[in-house]
Amino acid sequence: MPPDHNDMNADLALAPTSAAMNRANSDGCTALHASAGSLWSGRRRYVALFLFTNLFINYMDRSTLSIAAPVIAERFHWHPERMGLLFSSFLWTYWLGLIPWGAMCDRVGTRKVNSISATIWSLSAMLTGAAVGFVSMFGSRLMLGIGESASFPSSGKVVRQWFPIRERGLATAIFNAGTFAGPAVSAPLVAWLVLHTGWRMSFVITGASGLIWVALWIAFFETPARAPWLSEGERNYLLAETGGEAEHSKSARADLLHLLGRKTMWGLLLTQGCCAYTMNLFLFWLPSYLTSARNMSLMKASWFTAVPYLVAAVLGILIGRLSDVAITAEAMKQGKRRTLLIVFILLSTVVLLVNAVRGERLVLILISVALTAISSALTLNIAMTNDLVWDHQMAGTAMGILILGGISFSLAAPIVTGYIVEKTGRFDSAFYFAGALLFLGMLASILMTQQPLSFASPEAAA
Repeated sequence: MPPDHNDMNADLALAPTSAAMNRANSDGCTALHASAGSLWSGRRRYVALFLFTNLFINYMDRSTLSIAAPVIAERFHWHPERMGLLFSSFLWTYWLGLIPWGAMCDRVGTRKVNSISATIWSLSAMLTGAAVGFVSMFGSRLMLGIGESASFPSSGKVVRQWFPIRERGLATAIFNAGTFAGPAVSAPLVAWLVLHTGWRMSFVITGASGLIWVALWIAFFETPARAPWLSEGERNYLLAETGGEAEHSKSARADLLHLLGRKTMWGLLLTQGCCAYTMNLFLFWLPSYLTSARNMSLMKASWFTAVPYLVAAVLGILIGRLSDVAITAEAMKQGKRRTLLIVFILLSTVVLLVNAVRGERLVLILISVALTAISSALTLNIAMTNDLVWDHQMAGTAMGILILGGISFSLAAPIVTGYIVEKTGRFDSAFYFAGALLFLGMLASILMTQQPLSFASPEAAA
């Protein structure tokens, strides 16, 4: 049956209107994006700064013990195996706190979670300076772990709330840079404090900085929908791009079981763990390695610790940005950051060469390359987790599971390293073991993270 001429005329009349509407919508989106600015020019950059300083202080507080370790070990006559146990103690409660804090982020919000957790870790860091023996210092480290375990799940959740998918790599790199900038600054700072004020005051001073952060966080932080200092254009843009503030999931247990039922989640977890092991080997043992195996003074070792961490912090941000611009938003949702992730895991295996070189400059270069690559790999794995978790309200729980994987391996790093050094008198085998785990992490990423963590259809349940 031939088409009715009146219908054809109506369609022709509507066509320009539809095109005009599409152009208007496109122009509206462009205008909205322009009014929101970029991460660097929009006011959401202050949120990125909050996350950076949170992890900066977090890692400064946890690494203070490793910087002061030579002095503390001499003062109390503690051998390497006992120091390894002390280094790892805070990771035990850190491990236990990750999923509960992550679930709390999804349900009560990151404003409350960070206020409570940062207060706990700051006070416990200060109490470490009052320790009179192994038991009291061990107890303060356990308390430190409880507080610090909230930072990664909450930061991942805040990134999901505040940054569009095309900015998540950069936002994640910024907060993860705090984990390297913290040790970079604290290495010479704490060494100076230990030499001039004593090791006890070094814990009090660094711990007190966290309480200042808490006061500022409570005063200024809110979600995009509620932040009074956010422009209307940027607010509308962020709510449109991030999904706004959906209803909280009714069951934390259901979210946890859904995520743990997926091979992808286990692949992300294993990759995180294998990379985090090497990072924590450096975090806890690098100053001791430089003073004992390389015969450096405490002050010189502190600078050789600071430089690689500083390099990793700066380059890690640039690499995070690269992952945002090199991949389309749709490809990110399918986990395509994986390619860059694998490249940087492979690059981090230069840790195997640390034992083979003699010159101090070469040692510095190799450690800088290894830490930069590990920083980037961890950043990309965290960002990829946020990409693959399509349900906005599971982000905090997923981050808790992810970091749980990292800490499960990290728990072993100081103990295994301490045992190796105690039995062999050398660090060689410790670096070889870390390199082997990096290869394992690469395989986990390649073979296990091919599917998004979407629960909308049976096809996505692979």
